[in-house]
Amino acid sequence: MAAGNYTDTLKQPGFFAFFCTQFLGAFNDNFYKMVVSLVALSAVAGSSYVDLIAFLFILPSALFSGYAGYLADVFSKRTVLVAVKVFEIIVMGLAVLCFLLERLDPMLAIVFLMGLHAAFFSPAKYGILPEMLPDKELSRGNGLLEMSTFTAIILGTSLGGAVYSVWKEQLPWIGVSMVAIAALGTLASLGISRVPASGVAKRFQLNPFGEIWDGLKRL
Repeated sequence: MAAGNYTDTLKQPGFFAFFCTQFLGAFNDNFYKMVVSLVALSAVAGSSYVDLIAFLFILPSALFSGYAGYLADVFSKRTVLVAVKVFEIIVMGLAVLCFLLERLDPMLAIVFLMGLHAAFFSPAKYGILPEMLPDKELSRGNGLLEMSTFTAIILGTSLGGAVYSVWKEQLPWIGVSMVAIAALGTLASLGISRVPASGVAKRFQLNPFGEIWDGLKRL
């Protein structure tokens, strides 16, 4: 690793905005999952829904990673990140409606949509680093990215439980707070450095596993 420090990395153009964007997204994902898990535990179905919630969140990554990789290759990764953050606001708005209805099944559908948000965010998130950072900053940039991701997971999970214990009778307000976090993340994403599309000319594959298979063959 070249001489320098993490403060210098955070000062790289657009990186701090990117850092905040992905932190807030990961926080919201885990905050929502924890709240819905606690709602499920208090329901008649009980703990049987908790495993389902985990499955629904990772399912989009298994189904749509090929599509997500295609978008990150063909379009500007910044554009993809901003679009996914706008999608997050819409999903969190639907979460407020689900909390108002106090029905668990629609809340599970939102878990799937948040997993979809994460699935399309990830390829652009990791792919944009070498496009916005000089080579000497890549190791520190990756370190900060992973640190912030795990911190967001821990905080989202723990605060989700704490907030639910206080506002479990006012679930819509929890949803409103998540809309605000999504909106803040979207505003942060606008500060990410503009990067051009990679210029790769790729044929879109309707089969979502086609991209994955092509990658495995290259490996």
